[in-house]
Amino acid sequence: MNCKKLLLEEVFEKVGDRISRQTLEEKINQFTKYGNVFLFIELMNLRRELERLREETDSLRNEALIYVKR
Repeated sequence: MNCKKLLLEEVFEKVGDRISRQTLEEKINQFTKYGNVFLFIELMNLRRELERLREETDSLRNEALIYVKR
């Protein structure tokens, strides 16, 4: 087995219930092709997602406070 297949199998065992095998294979191919650039882009995507989740959490928290005050 080559390294890509080993990595795919190992990652799929851990996150296979949340992401498809095809998506994982594409991500691994991108990683092996672009290396650090791929990691940087993924990091930026994660930061954007965290910011969106923070905003959503703050919004829900504010709605809950408004509801409780009534």
